[in-house]
Amino acid sequence: ELGPTGPTGPTGATGPNPTATAAYAVNSTGQLISVLIAGTTIPLPNAQLMSPDISINTANTVFTINTFGRYRISYHINTTASLLLGSRLIINGAANSASIIKPLISLSNYSNEIEIDLASGATISLQMFAPLILGAATLISNGCGASLLIIRLS
Repeated sequence: ELGPTGPTGPTGATGPNPTATAAYAVNSTGQLISVLIAGTTIPLPNAQLMSPDISINTANTVFTINTFGRYRISYHINTTASLLLGSRLIINGAANSASIIKPLISLSNYSNEIEIDLASGATISLQMFAPLILGAATLISNGCGASLLIIRLS
């Protein structure tokens, strides 16, 4: 037989909260994006919420991560018309293959998410690209024309 349970010990220190490293930004301006074959980075100037260890450049196009870890990154692009254009994340200057949407038929809504290990100093941008010919995309206004969400998981 077991004896009585002893007293509860002191509570330990609170561990780190990895999800305190996060960023969100949107483009709700109805902006016309001239989409190049090589890709056009989408500015995200509105509703920016960023933890101190994530920064954005003055053009509102490049996010810099200043804490290493595993991140979940998701994006949405909503256009006013269906288009035969692609979308992707550019991480450290290169297209992330898991993030690419290269449709066979025209779309007006693009969304994807990835999980990735990032070093301190990593950069992230959201792009549209033209797989075949140059294009133009008008983002919806007064709503989520484009958005990017970055959350550190661990």
